[in-house]
Amino acid sequence: MRLLRRLQATDKKAYDRVTGLGLPFLDPYTPKFVQATDNMAPWFVISATLAVSGGPRLRRTALRAIVAAGTANGISAVVKQITRRNRPDNSAVPKARAPYKDYGSSSFPSGHTAAAVAFAGGIMADAPRPLAALAALLASGVAGSRVHSGVHYPGDVLGGMAIGAGAALLARTMLPPRPELVFGAHAVPDGIADVDSEGAGLTVVVNPRSASGAVPGLSNADVTSRVARALPKARIIPMSAEDDVPTVLDEAAQTADVLAIAGGDGTVNAAAKAALDHDRPLLVLPAGTLNNFARTLGLTSVDTALRAFSDGRLARVDVGEVDGRIFLNTSSFGSYPRMVERRDEWAGRIGKWPAFALALWQDLWEVSPTPALVDGRPTRVWWAFVGNGRYRTHARVPALRERLDDGCLDVRVLSAREPFPRLRALMDVLLGEITQRDGYVERLTTELTLSIPSEPRLLAVDGEVLEGSETVRFTKRPGALRVFVPAVGPGV
Repeated sequence: MRLLRRLQATDKKAYDRVTGLGLPFLDPYTPKFVQATDNMAPWFVISATLAVSGGPRLRRTALRAIVAAGTANGISAVVKQITRRNRPDNSAVPKARAPYKDYGSSSFPSGHTAAAVAFAGGIMADAPRPLAALAALLASGVAGSRVHSGVHYPGDVLGGMAIGAGAALLARTMLPPRPELVFGAHAVPDGIADVDSEGAGLTVVVNPRSASGAVPGLSNADVTSRVARALPKARIIPMSAEDDVPTVLDEAAQTADVLAIAGGDGTVNAAAKAALDHDRPLLVLPAGTLNNFARTLGLTSVDTALRAFSDGRLARVDVGEVDGRIFLNTSSFGSYPRMVERRDEWAGRIGKWPAFALALWQDLWEVSPTPALVDGRPTRVWWAFVGNGRYRTHARVPALRERLDDGCLDVRVLSAREPFPRLRALMDVLLGEITQRDGYVERLTTELTLSIPSEPRLLAVDGEVLEGSETVRFTKRPGALRVFVPAVGPGV
């Protein structure tokens, strides 16, 4: 108690010194700044702005920052109920500086400071330096204004800073920085290509059906114009809805020095096969809905991909193979292929994402497990996933890859178990990491054999559904495909 009284006395002296500083030029602005940070308003605005205007990296940064701020705010509210410290008497503070009264809650800790520091910590984990500096400056302003306006003691602010720092570390653990979102996953360097600065020898195939899944999208004209401006000597082939995608790509690869594809993952898959068949390097221009493979390479926009071509940096990446078809991202069986079919059936009428949500909802109610032999072991499969390379996992959901050259297949199988198979499957997904349930299996391998005795034997390969054979093998072709990658970063 004696130590506590000494700390409080020291805190009071520091408060008197800070509030006694003659800084009249700040007096009109401090209370407005204090009120502007109520209810985490600026942090929501900044996060929403980053999420809307930024790429995958900034969207992840924005999510981490707002999670950190919310966590810090919640912890502060709990600590306030425990401490119940009285607010400082700010009657001596000039009214122009402290018209803002905030005596409805405990003074310790400063919740505003905790949220601000946590938000800044979440931003600073991986944001560009100017943005990180701005977040740190805002957090410093919040901390200083809480004392300068007479609302908090310095000790309250220090307590808030400690809570904010802890919340930021917790959010960083939950949502760690992902350099592969910026620079791409690691791949095997394959030298510098001798490319023409104006695009001679480059053939660009543009698939007009990739963006919407059904009809030509307006973005394709923009893709074509950007390529034409940046690389005037490139040959551009816009496909029509009647064209056979593999045939067009195969013919383009035969005559090109470099094959480029503007489309989504299914189209990129077909382009990769043509590039492999004719030993051509592949340039991926993200122009689809998801663009998983392009994002994994670090090619987050068409402009980024065009710069990668100009820089000429090549890398080799692994390719998965199943039943005579290659896959760059994933192949799956069980319920997922049927869900993809339903999505594509409804996409033309209601849009791809609403169709996906509706197909998923229906699948959850109607799906039945698929009897299969996985590496000779009989099982009833709810869904199974085979990834080209090891995927990071969020709550059982495969998310991102750090490497495209690990030589591994990432296998995840969710099996049906009696009794109450649907309930047990849900528990396996939600609680499996805690309880080590045996209905869900993850493993890394170089090959996998699958037998599906009864029809339909549906496989999804990079989002495209096809009919498989009774027995199929999943294998890897390490370093088989040459691709253009960004010139700067840890990816190569």
